[in-house]
Amino acid sequence: MEPGKSNGVAIVTGAASGIGCSVAHALGSAGHSVAIVDINGDGAASAAETIGRETGATTCWQSVDVADREACSGAYRQILETLGKPGILVNNAGIMVRRKGRLEDIPPEDLDEMIAIHVGGTLNWSRLVIPDMRQAGFGRIINLSSCNAVTAVPYRIGYVTAKKAIRGVTEALALETARAGITVNAVAPGYILTDELKRRSEAGFLDFDSIAERTPVGRWGRPEEIADTISFLASENAAYITGATLVIDGGFTIRADPGEDLATFAE
Repeated sequence: MEPGKSNGVAIVTGAASGIGCSVAHALGSAGHSVAIVDINGDGAASAAETIGRETGATTCWQSVDVADREACSGAYRQILETLGKPGILVNNAGIMVRRKGRLEDIPPEDLDEMIAIHVGGTLNWSRLVIPDMRQAGFGRIINLSSCNAVTAVPYRIGYVTAKKAIRGVTEALALETARAGITVNAVAPGYILTDELKRRSEAGFLDFDSIAERTPVGRWGRPEEIADTISFLASENAAYITGATLVIDGGFTIRADPGEDLATFAE
């Protein structure tokens, strides 16, 4: 493979559903072979079959907890045997907040799990792919942060901490790998209408209408809008972008009005 060129193999973690599945589909549509990694084995298998059928991409899947370093190593070896060395890694796997509350009221194991999956998972998979990317002279690593980490949201300290840490991981790895032809970036989605967030909204955990109104563009985002951006960052055309965290939130995090009635100025 020519240095600086993608070998066409992508790994997407947490890709059985939601944003990760949309990302895997977009990469498959762009001509990449795609490995679906998810703790939900049935979901991963189904996503791999659907994406392969709809895009014509070669796909495979691995059921693994991204926080389990040894299990990740085994899954990576299987991906190498099936698809070959990856040029793209999307660290998407994560979990949502189990319960909102003050730090002293949140079970420590909830916080540990949040950090282990979001941060540990990102480090585990990055550690696996970077040596092969260095050897190839090409790599694209895209990490999933959140608009909730660009600012901060009360009573979700584990999630905010984990997602802010993703930005640090992204910047540090970008500096370590830049001369090797590897770029490392993050995206920070706003409120995206995945099936999981639909369920949370219906359960009263999130206020759908309030969030749409609070967002300057007046709606929630679509998984495909995140996937298209990640597909660009994974391409050869994004070679001069590294260490960046790109916020994709319809303007949610830049809005700092104090709740005034602005209807008079809306027209």
